[in-house]
Amino acid sequence: MTTTNHILARMSQRGISKKLIDLVYEYGKEKGDKLILNKKTTQKVIQEIDSMRKELLRIMDKGGVTVVLSNDTLITAYNTDSYKRN
Repeated sequence: MTTTNHILARMSQRGISKKLIDLVYEYGKEKGDKLILNKKTTQKVIQEIDSMRKELLRIMDKGGVTVVLSNDTLITAYNTDSYKRN
């Protein structure tokens, strides 16, 4: 994404980092020529991330999860630690 000197100056003046811009770019809603990430939408994104974190912790507790597929067809799934080859 190309940036202008204007946005760099305004980001600096307003304490807005590149990471914040990236988050708005990813999760913001288009409204005309603007991307807006308001407080309500931010709260929804945080809830989604919290939910994803819980699921990722479950996967970690299982030692990982492996999914076997063929041609976009799910064949089976198992806990990664439960299948150890010697």
